[in-house]
Amino acid sequence: MTSILQQWFAYPTLLWLLLLLLVLGMFAVRARRRRQRALMLLGARGLVETSLARRSWARRLRGSLLALGLLALLLGLAGPQWGRDWEQSTAKGRDLVVVLDLSRSMLAEKPSRLERAQRALLNLADTVQRRGGHRIALVGFAGRSKLLCPLTHDYDHFRETVRAFDQDHLDPELWPTEQTPSGTRMGLALMTAVEAHDPLSAGAQDILLVSDGDDPAGDGEWSLGVLDAIKRGICVHTAGVGNPTTISSIPFGEEALTFGGARVETKLEEGPLKEIARRTGGTYVSLQDAGYPLGVLFETRIMAGGDREFGDDALPQYYQRYALLLVPAFALLALSSAIGDGRRFRHGGEKP
Repeated sequence: MTSILQQWFAYPTLLWLLLLLLVLGMFAVRARRRRQRALMLLGARGLVETSLARRSWARRLRGSLLALGLLALLLGLAGPQWGRDWEQSTAKGRDLVVVLDLSRSMLAEKPSRLERAQRALLNLADTVQRRGGHRIALVGFAGRSKLLCPLTHDYDHFRETVRAFDQDHLDPELWPTEQTPSGTRMGLALMTAVEAHDPLSAGAQDILLVSDGDDPAGDGEWSLGVLDAIKRGICVHTAGVGNPTTISSIPFGEEALTFGGARVETKLEEGPLKEIARRTGGTYVSLQDAGYPLGVLFETRIMAGGDREFGDDALPQYYQRYALLLVPAFALLALSSAIGDGRRFRHGGEKP
């Protein structure tokens, strides 16, 4: 229902105020009837009925104008819209594929590296939505990689996908197998991100890698992902999550993760992340304790590139029609205030 209303109103949630208007109208009718019954008890029935009859036309007119004015006001505030503005429908902007590390090492530290990365990405999504026109995608990776959210203007879907992961809900499709060289394959993830980009948007594409950089496979694999990005002319920005000086254990249920009887330890490895950014012309930022607002990176570095001139997912830019309702609404409300309730006139229009 909400999706249907969004085609006609920019802010459909405000339409719930119509129920409040209905409730207020019911209270007004009830109050009027109680007032009439009280007047009947205070005076002679014939005189009271005559007095009420003299005033009823004005009160009805004023009440009708007030109700219509409030109705038009609420509908106007909801942002009525119809008719497509095709000249503005094709959204210009850049395409950004976010690559999020979902390996178990991202669960280390308190708050976890994953939690800090999620907060930073939500900040990024807010900034991208506020700027408008840009598309965003999400690739998750660990021992394998997967496109979790394709390029889209649906920023709410991107946020929901980012929030979906925690210690108990890491995607099993990303877990390493016996054949995978490591549990954190940045190179494979970068290749998946390059493939996720739309070839038609060449020159307006970026990748943002958010990871702790702890890739046991070494630069042999992530260098292949870097080469893919360079061939396509895609800039890779990197964000390091974690503490580069303190070694931490990795939680595994109630215990720490072990391998061969020894506890597995991890720390932020900034070297590979900085090198990836350097080779592709990107920027490295650190998401440490306070966290770095990735929206700042988007505004200062990513938006500085050229915009995508066209795409196959034109946004529905509607003509805004709120003025057609707000202007009559204020006129009706002003007119209802100017009309009296009939108290100053006798039957036939003579003043007392």
